Amino acid sequence: MTGSQSIDRAAQLLVLVVEGDGATSVGELAQRSGLPKSTVSRAVSALERRGLLQRDGARRSVRPGPVLLGLARRGVPDADLVDLAGLILQGLSDASGETINLAVPTPLGVEHLAQVDSRHFIGSTNWLGRRVEYSTTAVGKVFAAFGAAPPELDHAIPDVVLETARARGYAVAVGELEPGLAAMAAPVRDAGGETVAALSISGPDHRLTTTRIAELAPVLVAGADGLSVRLGYRTTTQGAA
Repeated sequence: MTGSQSIDRAAQLLVLVVEGDGATSVGELAQRSGLPKSTVSRAVSALERRGLLQRDGARRSVRPGPVLLGLARRGVPDADLVDLAGLILQGLSDASGETINLAVPTPLGVEHLAQVDSRHFIGSTNWLGRRVEYSTTAVGKVFAAFGAAPPELDHAIPDVVLETARARGYAVAVGELEPGLAAMAAPVRDAGGETVAALSISGPDHRLTTTRIAELAPVLVAGADGLSVRLGYRTTTQGAA
């Protein structure tokens, strides 16, 4: 196979994944492209190594990778995203009293773009400009669960954790990034349905208890959904009678 043929086939697979309605399998890509399954598997692996595609924890579903997601997010500049999130961040702060953050995924970690400080002295930490790991943070788990994290994280976070986050609509991390710190985060989606950011509530675990997290979960998810709508995302209930 020539180099140009390899490029053509890789481009064909990228278009099929990006234009698809959701995650697809290697077998489905082979059927839709007319290519041998072994050829598709090798091409997907090569694209995955470059961050253009990614596969879920079970290594079955193929989705756009972090590089493609990052390119898509460039349609919404960080400054605009922060501006759109302002009132929602303040609303979450008023409801919780804890530190509120807006974060985005990057190939090197999760980056925090905006913050509203806690009303308490204990637990008020400046996260702006700081990058944190995906596997030990609530925002990182959200990005991994909803398809916005680097593909090498497939086995860094247990599948049950990701499945729980997807079922709840939010992720939790308690004492993982540092002892005594608790956090919860929910995904923010753009007009294309891709997860481009996350909203989080964090504080000391003696205040942000399991019970308190359950109380704040609907407020956090509603805030993330509200920001998603501002980015053009349409939920399944929008337009329903």
